[in-house]
Amino acid sequence: MNDAVFSPGSCWKCDQCAINHRSICRGASEEALRELGRLSHLRRFEKGQVIIAQGDEADLVGNVISGIVKLTNMSMGGHQNIVGLLFPSDFFGRAYADLARFSYEAATDVTLCCMSRHAFENFLGRHPDMEHEILLSTLDELDATREWAAMNSSHTTMQRVATFFFILSRRSDHVFCDAQKRHRMTNPVIALPIGRRDIAAYLGTTPETLSRNIQTLVRKHVIRPIDTNHFELTDTKGLIEHSGETREDLVSMSRADRPNEGFTDQA
Repeated sequence: MNDAVFSPGSCWKCDQCAINHRSICRGASEEALRELGRLSHLRRFEKGQVIIAQGDEADLVGNVISGIVKLTNMSMGGHQNIVGLLFPSDFFGRAYADLARFSYEAATDVTLCCMSRHAFENFLGRHPDMEHEILLSTLDELDATREWAAMNSSHTTMQRVATFFFILSRRSDHVFCDAQKRHRMTNPVIALPIGRRDIAAYLGTTPETLSRNIQTLVRKHVIRPIDTNHFELTDTKGLIEHSGETREDLVSMSRADRPNEGFTDQA
């Protein structure tokens, strides 16, 4: 395990957690939340740090509090593929599995609410309501993965790019950092969590084609560049039209449980 900043569980208050109304903790009773508070601790990983390596003992589970985690799979030929991205409120790790099938890596600086897998499994045995939430979360993730796979196999590159950008706009905290200040934008901010080469591979295209599609969205005033990795979403309706999907299907793929507070959709 890579070194990380450790915060003892006694300092962590579940009732002050920014994502507990959207994570698996949303179904927890007061008793269960108190127990989770005793079992969990905060860990912070810098961008690029490996949280759980593929093939290692899967001894860590928990929720993403802030930042983005990428899941990668190393093929037999030594090629690394990005197979998923985890956003705040997503569950990471695998309960009831001894070894990790994928690597979990910090795509950005991340803060995680971590628990021992064995302790969490014992906790689920004492709290069937939380086991139910894990099942629902897993089924939601499976549905979103299937929808994403179907979209990737049948849609144009522009539709895949627009869908990906919509998902990022739903899962971002919409706070943009620059050298002078940290401020909240009027419109949603799309922050690219991984490099364009990795995004292109994830979307099944080339970096050049990805860049051309991004520039098309810029020229059509759907998005506005802030810097290389940040875009302001200025036309939500236009982005949905470019995706070839309905708004309902896009929201389902984004696994966003609540509308983005503080923003009015233009669709």
